[in-house]
Amino acid sequence: MNDNSETGRPIEAAFTNAPSPAESKEVPPSSHKPDASALMTPDLEREVAEAFASMSADESAAMGGATIAPESLPPGTPLTGTVVGVTEDDVFLQIDAKAQGVVPRNQFGKKEHVELGRRVDVSVERYDANAGLLMVNRQGAVQRAMWATLTVGSIVEGRVTGLIKGGLEVDLQGIRAFMPGSQADIAPMKDISVLLNEHIRCQVIELARRSKNVIVSRRKLMEREREEAREKLLAELAVGQTRRGVVRNLTDFGAFVDIGGVEGLIHIRDLSWGTVNKVSDVLSTGQEVDVVVLKIDSNRERISLGFKQALPDPWTGVADRFPERTNVKARIVRLADFGAFAEIEPGVEGLIPISEMGWSRVSRSSDVVSVGDEVNTVVIRNEPKKRRIALSLKQAQPDPWDGVLDGFTPNSLISGKVTRLADFGAFVEVAPGVEGLVHISELADKRVRACSDVVQVGQEVQARVLGVDREHRRIALSLKQPLDHAAAMAHADAAKPGKKPRKKPLRGGLSSHFQW
Repeated sequence: MNDNSETGRPIEAAFTNAPSPAESKEVPPSSHKPDASALMTPDLEREVAEAFASMSADESAAMGGATIAPESLPPGTPLTGTVVGVTEDDVFLQIDAKAQGVVPRNQFGKKEHVELGRRVDVSVERYDANAGLLMVNRQGAVQRAMWATLTVGSIVEGRVTGLIKGGLEVDLQGIRAFMPGSQADIAPMKDISVLLNEHIRCQVIELARRSKNVIVSRRKLMEREREEAREKLLAELAVGQTRRGVVRNLTDFGAFVDIGGVEGLIHIRDLSWGTVNKVSDVLSTGQEVDVVVLKIDSNRERISLGFKQALPDPWTGVADRFPERTNVKARIVRLADFGAFAEIEPGVEGLIPISEMGWSRVSRSSDVVSVGDEVNTVVIRNEPKKRRIALSLKQAQPDPWDGVLDGFTPNSLISGKVTRLADFGAFVEVAPGVEGLVHISELADKRVRACSDVVQVGQEVQARVLGVDREHRRIALSLKQPLDHAAAMAHADAAKPGKKPRKKPLRGGLSSHFQW
């Protein structure tokens, strides 16, 4: 190990016999390695000695019989060396008994363990006469191995080393390859520089060995892997399965979710147990969600997914939580011609029929409530199996008829406002929420063809009470002037027996007088 022959000095000699500062000035800085003696520690010397001592007899004989003249080796000469020392920047190799080499540590992976005694294939870069060492390049050996196996369509792994015009530069274990920007991902990337220094897997799409041009595509590999995953998933997919997916796109009618190479649609009606106005109110692009497979159409390659089906059913136990006659607070979510739908808890909606919106007659639900209103209601019917709940607004309010009828006695005069007109008469509000009917025959002393000929909606009138029907909550009114005594007698004589009764009924099918 202390041989100082002309053909090559051992590593120990290279470390201990470093050139003096004066000698170093005569040698160009680029022609030799920095002073290696500063790198050789006692522990490293011991490791080198142990490495040679641990060599087998065959290895020692092979090295002893070698006659390599390091200074005469041309660049690119392939060699194999044994690791005998490792520093932060260099890996030292014993080529044979009289030749040593050094390879940069960065030509090994950052996490790669370079152990003593390991055999490494390298190629000669140059010979440093001052250090007595061969400057070797492991990368060149890897390049030759790569070029020998590289083919169009092969899958390779490399590190993105630079951003160049039109794409990225990729280092494939020493081979410089080009990846166009359009081949960086399946979806167009706004900024491909995010891949710098990343280790990526890609596919060789073009190869020219003579000019050493290699073009790779990360997109092709992703599409290939995606198709393989798609075929595998379609074979395993079944209705009722719960899958994890990523929201890819939102539309007015639903959301498309990628469940592992296959996209399915969540229709807006399957987003929530409650009412959904906009898809974006529930999901967002890029969100990870659990979905249930609802339907698979193999012929059209369509998959229907459900988001709400993966959540607990809010209708479970509704009958126990909201029994009939229970007072509940609800939020109006949408209006219809026949009433309004109100949410009593997330995912549970009930219907307020238009007949239950007020004690007085309601023509349109929008006249009473608006979307977003918080209202007090009473549960009047609960059918959890049909997912139906009927609610009442008016029953949650005081009954305006309570005690009102006691103040209306026959022939008493009251004031009110005309609220609506019908073919058979006019309705007059005599108290908040309480209406009475003036039959068309009681609008005037003379014959009336249409109610609008006498009164208008909103008009204040003074009417006379004809009768009160407590059971059916009806009040009969009249706008006619009361008859004096002579007129009353004449009216009574006209009604005596012998006079033919009126055959044609009054319009509306109602009598002008109540029969009590």
